[in-house]
Amino acid sequence: MKQKILILDFGSQYTQLIARRVREQNVYCEVLPFNKYNGVDDTVKAIILSGSPFSVRQPDALQIDLNQFIGKLPVLAICYGAQLVALNLGGAVSRSDKREYGKAMLSEIISENDPLFDYIQSNTQVWMSHGDTITDIPTDFELIASTDDVKVAAFRSKSATYAAPTYCLQFHPEVTHSIDGPKLIANFLFKIAHCVPDWTPASFVEESIQTIKEKLGATK
Repeated sequence: MKQKILILDFGSQYTQLIARRVREQNVYCEVLPFNKYNGVDDTVKAIILSGSPFSVRQPDALQIDLNQFIGKLPVLAICYGAQLVALNLGGAVSRSDKREYGKAMLSEIISENDPLFDYIQSNTQVWMSHGDTITDIPTDFELIASTDDVKVAAFRSKSATYAAPTYCLQFHPEVTHSIDGPKLIANFLFKIAHCVPDWTPASFVEESIQTIKEKLGATK
């Protein structure tokens, strides 16, 4: 049975870049608009929530029922996704005094033994791009990384509360300015979601051709 990562898109300019980073690790993924989510099957190993040009504080903010998958599958929530988790599960998100855009350093990785940061050390460079900031994390979550200007740079669910972990990042690991971004994504895929790196674009072409042939049968 083919495994895959499901990326829920909230309109971020970086969504396709997230997908590219996953596929570069030889893991198959699919991008789905957030409002087209209808559950998962046994092939889905984890869910990634993208960023967004919107603010979670807007009256018309893009929303999804997080209870459909939080605690049931490993989740990686990036930027808007992280703020969505914080706001909907009991935390707080406020407007930043200034837009946090550009390079930053993870000045403190609080949970150095966390598998997400395996082989990633403090002072690694990351990329910030957000106008809101997370001021409080939900009760059942814990802080795992900060920068000098952003206290809540990364947080995760407590294992005692959630069977499957949820990781939330205020920064964007998918962009090249996040130096250890590929390693962080690989850690999520292999150490947390337990994916197997057995997918290639060539195999996708072969599978697609075979599927089309089976659907068409004798027709042209």
